[in-house]
Amino acid sequence: MANAVVKNGTYTQEQVDQIVLTAVVQATGRLNGQPVHVHRCPDGHPWFCTSPYCEDVNERPTLACENHGGRPTIQRGLEPWRGGQR
Repeated sequence: MANAVVKNGTYTQEQVDQIVLTAVVQATGRLNGQPVHVHRCPDGHPWFCTSPYCEDVNERPTLACENHGGRPTIQRGLEPWRGGQR
């Protein structure tokens, strides 16, 4: 089905991949087995974050993704205050 949509030129493969990823995250609440929440980039698109250290997303809903100048999120096991590399 996805290949037919891409071959017909309706969507690019990147768009299909994002649609599928979004559907999986919405259905499971997880990304690669980790709990996930959604930020919105100032560029206008949503992006998924698995950091357990984010501020309340409702208080600060807009946060730049790494592709648009945002800082990498802190991941469990790579905390800078514990000597992890970022």
